Amino acid sequence: MTRKKMIGLVGLVLMVAFIYSTLNAQAVHQPRAGRAGAFSQVLKDALQLTPEQEKKLEEFRQARLAEAKAHREKMVPMRDELRKLMADPRADDQKINNLIDQMAKLRADRMKALYQSKKAWEKIFTPEQLKKLKEYRQDFSLRRESRKERMGRKGGMMMRPGLFRPETY
Repeated sequence: MTRKKMIGLVGLVLMVAFIYSTLNAQAVHQPRAGRAGAFSQVLKDALQLTPEQEKKLEEFRQARLAEAKAHREKMVPMRDELRKLMADPRADDQKINNLIDQMAKLRADRMKALYQSKKAWEKIFTPEQLKKLKEYRQDFSLRRESRKERMGRKGGMMMRPGLFRPETY
């Protein structure tokens, strides 16, 4: 075999090996069905929710999702129109200002609705469950803060296991 053919063959073998290993690679972290789902299961177990409470929470969640969707459906066209108007040098300033005011009112209404729904959400739980929930939130916020301190300002890719440091847990 000539030298060029040998180099080509070795390159082809390396490329096939690389592609094969990439296709068969496993994720460093196990994939989750959804962050909220995993967290809510922990809360269900810790708070010992009754079936009635679980049903109310699911109904509450579905209602909030519908509200969020309705808000997005109103906000997205307004945002798109505002972008178009701001890109147009001949656009009417009054029209832009009115659109900004409408968007601000929509955001304010959404924040008010979020506040009211938080109060309604708390009514689903017993006082003991609310106390336990508050403790869990404090624990999670402390963990988050300690992670931020440990990782620095951005943390990011350099601090993930498997990239520059071995997976030790």
